[in-house]
Amino acid sequence: MSIRRSRRRVRGLAGACAATLLASVLTACGAGASDGPAETVTIGYQPGLGYSTLLLMKEQGVLEEALPDTEITWRELDSGGALRDAVIAGDVQIAAMGASPFLVGVDAGVGWKTVAAMNQMNLQLMVKDPAIKTLKDLPKDAKIAMPAPDSIQSLPLRKAAGEQLGDPRALDQAIVGMGHPDGLQALVSGQITGHLTAPPFVAQEAAAGAHPILKSYDLFGRTTFNAIYAKPDFLDANPEFTEAFYAALKESNTLLNDDPDKAAELLSAESEGELSADEVKTQITDPDVTWSLTPTGFDEFAEFMASVEMIKKAPAAEDVYVDNEFSADVG
Repeated sequence: MSIRRSRRRVRGLAGACAATLLASVLTACGAGASDGPAETVTIGYQPGLGYSTLLLMKEQGVLEEALPDTEITWRELDSGGALRDAVIAGDVQIAAMGASPFLVGVDAGVGWKTVAAMNQMNLQLMVKDPAIKTLKDLPKDAKIAMPAPDSIQSLPLRKAAGEQLGDPRALDQAIVGMGHPDGLQALVSGQITGHLTAPPFVAQEAAAGAHPILKSYDLFGRTTFNAIYAKPDFLDANPEFTEAFYAALKESNTLLNDDPDKAAELLSAESEGELSADEVKTQITDPDVTWSLTPTGFDEFAEFMASVEMIKKAPAAEDVYVDNEFSADVG
């Protein structure tokens, strides 16, 4: 009975969100469109080491060097939803986020596709109260921080809620939209019950006395955490940028895998000293972290999202991936 009630609530919520997003898409159609090469390209990402592939490119200035006639702008936003809105508005051309807000956008007709993955990371729900061991131990007024209700962090929470509580939407009212740096501070200061997050915030919260009660690898396996998305017409209209961007992706991925010491130094510098090189190296070489440009797990995510009516249906592969070298090994 609780699942049926939840499904009705989900249908109303999903319908309202989809209608709002679709209206935004329709309003933006044609706005800011360009038939020629872009003079400015904005690359959007979020806080955290899950964006290291892009952060290395940013810190080294490789795109700026390869494309001196193109203005490269780097823009950090707090959530995939905010990045999706920026893509719809034409303010961001390359966006990095988890699969969930991307698939919501595909379902609403945003017209973007996956360019490449960046990594696999084990998302964890961190709590400070030692009495909380499972979702069943959460208080009725629990507050769980994540970037947005449709962020990728919502998927392991909902799947675990379905398994442990009998209703995948049982904790929807507990979700508090919050960027990860703010979520870290809120958890440490006791303002929220839990924070569903990834490196470096998991380690920082563990150092402050928090412990995990949920891990995404236990629910979905080793799947892509963050990937990079763009509209195919932008890539086609900007072949010089696309070639340089693909080359830079491969260089960053190689650096993370083959020379973590250098990668850690660069990422520490990009953080302006907030993270030491030793701290970064420990986290980017963690056994739970894999640096790979091949997307994994999108089918599982889409099927689950359709099952809880976050999207209408799981999309076909040709609507999800750009046909390039990074998608060649996708099953």
